[in-house]
Amino acid sequence: MKKIAQNVGPIKLSRAHQLWIYLISLLLVISGLGWLIAHYFLATAGEFGEAHHFSEPWWLKLHGAAGMIFLIVFGALLPAHAVRAWRMNKNRNSGAAMLAIVAILVVTAYGLYYAGGDVLRDWLGVIHWITGLLAVAGLALHIWIGKRSRSAHRLHHKHIHGHR
Repeated sequence: MKKIAQNVGPIKLSRAHQLWIYLISLLLVISGLGWLIAHYFLATAGEFGEAHHFSEPWWLKLHGAAGMIFLIVFGALLPAHAVRAWRMNKNRNSGAAMLAIVAILVVTAYGLYYAGGDVLRDWLGVIHWITGLLAVAGLALHIWIGKRSRSAHRLHHKHIHGHR
């Protein structure tokens, strides 16, 4: 049986896949920030204590839907991007950090939806939104490192092979 080369071709995502990642990540950030603002800054005093802002459930619904789509888009990049890059020893540190961040977000999101008890849910919520904010910086850093690495590789290739 013939072995298929697994290190052939670029690791760079297609333009369509990049667009999906960027758009769904942006939607996650906007909906997450929308909920944070509504929850922490727009709540008002009600007859029975603090009343949630009317937009909170809508932000959560949008965030949850975006999260489901993100899992599909993220899952699609694992075999062709993450696994191949790992095998080629490319961008491992920031890639592993992104995998860890996504794992924390998935676990805490699951806990927020299914865990019982207000104290646990409060802690999971804080961990989730802090990790979500870190994900923005992590994704930007991962992309920057990848682009820098590709540029360095092209320059090295041109220097070695004398291309202009």
